[in-house]
Amino acid sequence: MPTWICRPWICRLCLVPMLALTSSTVWAAADKTFDQHFTAPTGGHFVLDTDVGSVTVVGHDSRDLTVHADISGSRADEIKISAQQTGSGVTVTGRQSSGWLHLGLSGTHVKFTIEVPRDYPVELKTSGGGLDVRGVSAELRGSTSGGPIDLRDIAGPVDMHTSGGGVHAQNLKGSARLRSSGGPIDIGDVTGDLDVSTSGGGIDLTNIDGKINADTSGGGVDVEARSNHGISLSSSGGHIRLMLPSDIHGTLDAETSGGRVRTQIPLSTTELSESNHLRGQINGGGDRISLHTSGGGIEIGALASTAH
Repeated sequence: MPTWICRPWICRLCLVPMLALTSSTVWAAADKTFDQHFTAPTGGHFVLDTDVGSVTVVGHDSRDLTVHADISGSRADEIKISAQQTGSGVTVTGRQSSGWLHLGLSGTHVKFTIEVPRDYPVELKTSGGGLDVRGVSAELRGSTSGGPIDLRDIAGPVDMHTSGGGVHAQNLKGSARLRSSGGPIDIGDVTGDLDVSTSGGGIDLTNIDGKINADTSGGGVDVEARSNHGISLSSSGGHIRLMLPSDIHGTLDAETSGGRVRTQIPLSTTELSESNHLRGQINGGGDRISLHTSGGGIEIGALASTAH
C-alpha cells in the first residue's frame, strides 16, 4: 500500500489557494453610506452621539442640514446609524451591534461629514475618532475617546475634551475650554477667555487676547499674549515662555523649581528677586500674571508696544 508523504514545497502550494480564499472571505469590504437631509429652522441645535467614527462638521449660510457617513470594512453592516428631527433640532446616533470594535478585532472605519447652518449650536460625542469642526458661529461642545480635536473659525463658546490625541485650534472668537489627556495643545488667534490643560504634551498659544489659564503635566508652555486680563501658566514637566507687549500692566509672580527666572520687561516695583522666584509690578501693576513650573526655566519676553 503506497505511503503518502507531504513534501514541504507541496504543502505550501496547497496552502496558497486556501489562504487566498480565507483572506478574501474574512477581509472583503462591505462598504456602505448613510445620507439624510433636513431643513433646520432657526433656534434648534445639532447632536451627534456615536460609538465609533471620526466626525467633520462644517457650518454654512443656508438652512440645510446634511448628514453623511462612509462606512467601510468587513463588518460595516454591524454599524447602525439613525438621524431624526425633533422640535429642538436634529439628533444623529451611531451604534455597533456587538462589542467587537472595543476589542480591536476589526478594521472597520466610520467617517461622519455633517453640514449645519452656521448659527446652529453643535454637541458631539464619539468613542472612536477625531473631531474636526469649522465655520460654526454658535456654542460648540464635544468629547472623543479616540482621536484629536481640530477647530477653525469658531465664533461662539467652546467646551471640548479628548482622551486620545492633541488639540489644534485657529481663529476662535469667544470663550474656550479645551482639555486633552493624550497630546499637545496648539492654539492661535483667540479673542476671548482661554482655559486649556493637557496631561500628555506641551502647550503653544499664539496671539491671544483674553484671560489665559494653561496647565500641562507633560511639557513646556509657550504663550504670546496681546493683552493682560489675568494670566496663569503652570507646568510640571517643562519650561514656561511668556511674550507680552512691553507696555502691558500686570502684577507678576514667577517661580520655578527647575531653573531660573528671566525677564526682558523690567519691573517698576520689586517685592522679591531671586534667581528662581521673581515677584513685583509691571508698569505700575495690574491683573495678576502667575507663572509656576517644576521642570524648567521661566522667560518673559517683550513684544512691540500696543500703543498706536
